[in-house]
Amino acid sequence: MAVVSLMLFVESLQVTIRAAMKQDEDSHNLLLPLTETILDAVVSKLLVKSIQDVIDDDGSVKDTASPELRRYRDQVQALESRLCQLMDKLIRNADNEASLSVLFHEVSIVNGRCCIKITGDKSSSFDGLLLSSGSDAGSMIEPIIAVPLNDELQGARALVVRAELEALSKLTDKILLELDNIQILMQETVTLDKVTARARYSIAYDGTLPDLYLPNIEHGIVNAAKDEPASTTSSAQLTKRPWKLFIPNAYHPLLLQQHQENLRRTKKDVASATAEIRRRRIYGQDIAEEDQLASELDFMKIRVSELERNHPIPVDFMIAEETTVLVITGPNTGGKTISLKTVGLASLMAKIGLYILASEPVKIPWFDAVYADIGDEQSLTQSLSTFSGHLKQIGAIRAQSTSQSLVLLDEVGAGTNPLEGAALGMSLLGSFAEAGSFLTLATTHHGELKTLKYRHHYSLF
Repeated sequence: MAVVSLMLFVESLQVTIRAAMKQDEDSHNLLLPLTETILDAVVSKLLVKSIQDVIDDDGSVKDTASPELRRYRDQVQALESRLCQLMDKLIRNADNEASLSVLFHEVSIVNGRCCIKITGDKSSSFDGLLLSSGSDAGSMIEPIIAVPLNDELQGARALVVRAELEALSKLTDKILLELDNIQILMQETVTLDKVTARARYSIAYDGTLPDLYLPNIEHGIVNAAKDEPASTTSSAQLTKRPWKLFIPNAYHPLLLQQHQENLRRTKKDVASATAEIRRRRIYGQDIAEEDQLASELDFMKIRVSELERNHPIPVDFMIAEETTVLVITGPNTGGKTISLKTVGLASLMAKIGLYILASEPVKIPWFDAVYADIGDEQSLTQSLSTFSGHLKQIGAIRAQSTSQSLVLLDEVGAGTNPLEGAALGMSLLGSFAEAGSFLTLATTHHGELKTLKYRHHYSLF
């Protein structure tokens, strides 16, 4: 039924898109790039009908799948009815004969065969085959008179299974003929679903459409990284850009999401508590419990006020065009690492079509890759200390990054002697500034790194 649901969804989507285009002609060109394939898709109504004729909503095979299946299922029902009548008759007779003894009879099913469960001290009054027995569970006996009917029932059930498989096999052959179209429908539907998810996320968090541009554009060509072929660019890309990266009031997505979820949940609790107090007053219930609820409600209102006041603090990123390395310094828990992650996530969000959680306008380069060395790279299995782990990671970043990459280095030069760490940090940042990435952002505790701006001819801040 998943195939039917997909086809019916696409058919409904086609009707909705065409109706929207008729109402607003200007939306035709806007929607066309996303919906062209959907509108051109052919939904096989014959296949939908074939599946609906064979498969029920719960996934079982319908009686209408084939005449043979209907006939065999009717046969099974008739045999089951005859067996039930026979078992009821045997139990009534046995109960009448054993009215003075402690015997209990009930119909049970063992491996698909109808039998009688007997619990008590005496043997039954009818002949049968003992299928199982136990002191607590009783004895399972298949009456001799029921054996032929049970055998016939088992054969009829086998015929039902065979008829179901034949019907499913024929249906599978029909689906295979439309398999290519079904796969196209699935791919296009998934694409639209991803676009919808991005749009909903961007709207929910009031995101900003970023202005993306290609790094290293000079004199009408895109500078190739590592001898890559250059390509021509449009005049819009050659517009003078005073900022290399401009993201005002940028929020870390997870921090903002967590804050909004906490605020939404607390407001919901306030509404529920208010409704409960109102209900208790209407029905005149326990005043003491109402006072407790009112106290909890006051606490929740205070919590809402605190969440509204303690909104996540945004960060402004305004990096000049000539800057190649930006060093961020400050105390612990000051937000340096969060700032790095915010820039990295904003760059990746822009590349996958998400709006940026920041104020307008937003200008971000189209980085070919984002490399990050954040956290502790210590590894006992690889005999790496914190310091050597960072060196290995930064070495790999230096080798792989291009003149169109974004590099994020957290606590550069940490994990060793402060003097040696500062010297190493200066060397690393100098290397990235001269012949490394398009933009490198680094955090550090080493005050010496702040003097790099005045020691070299390239710009660092």
